[in-house]
Amino acid sequence: MLETVFMGAVSLLSALIQSVTGFGFGIIMMAVMPLFLPYTSALTISTVLSLALNITILARCWRDISWKQLMLPALFCILGSSAGMFLMANKPSPVYKHLLGVFLVMLAIWLYFFSEKVKLKATMRNAAVAGIISGACGGLFSVSGPPMVLYFVSVIEDKKEYMATLQCYFLLNNIYLLVMRAVLHLLPQGVWVPTLWGAAGLLAGSLAGGKIFNRLDGKKLKSFVYGFMALSGLWI
Repeated sequence: MLETVFMGAVSLLSALIQSVTGFGFGIIMMAVMPLFLPYTSALTISTVLSLALNITILARCWRDISWKQLMLPALFCILGSSAGMFLMANKPSPVYKHLLGVFLVMLAIWLYFFSEKVKLKATMRNAAVAGIISGACGGLFSVSGPPMVLYFVSVIEDKKEYMATLQCYFLLNNIYLLVMRAVLHLLPQGVWVPTLWGAAGLLAGSLAGGKIFNRLDGKKLKSFVYGFMALSGLWI
C-alpha cells in the first residue's frame, strides 16, 4: 500500500515538472521506480503514464504542433526504439538496470553544465542523430526526452510550438513503444494497480503545474532535479 501511495506522489511531481518544462516525467519516474519495482514493470508503467500525460498536455496546445519539424526525428526515432527493444527482448539482463544508473548520472551532468550552451541546426543529420538516440534511450530506459529537448529547443523559437511539437513526438514514440512491447511480449503482469495510482497523481500534477511552478525559481528547481537524478543513478 505504501508503495502505491508513493507511486502517486512521484507521478504527481514528475507531471508537474513536465507540464512546465516539456520533459522530465520519464527521467524522474525511472530514477525512482526501479528502486522498489522490477525493471520491466517500471518501463511499462512509465511509458503508459507518459502517454497519458502527453495527451493531457496536448489537449490544450495541439494546434501549435510544427509537423515540419516533427516528422524527421519521429521517423528516425523508430529505428532507435526498435533497436533498444530488440536488445531488451533478446538479451534480458540486469545489466540494463545498471546502465540506467550510469545514464542518469551522465544525463544529470550534461543537463546541469551543458544543455543551455549547445545549439543545433534543423538539418537532416541532426534530426536523425537526435531521433535515433532518443528512440534507443526510450526503448532501453523509457527516458527519450533529453536528446529531443536539445534538438527542438534549438530549432523551434515559439514556446507554444516547442511544447506542442515535443509532446506530440513523445506521444507517437510512446504509442510505438507500447505496441512493440506487446508484440515482443515485454508487457509484465501486475502493473495496473500502481499504474492507476500513478495516473491519479499524474492528473493532479498536470492540472496544478502551471499555477504552482509560476511561483518557483526555475534554476533552483532544475538543480534539485538534476542532483536527485544523479544520486538515484548512483544508488541504482
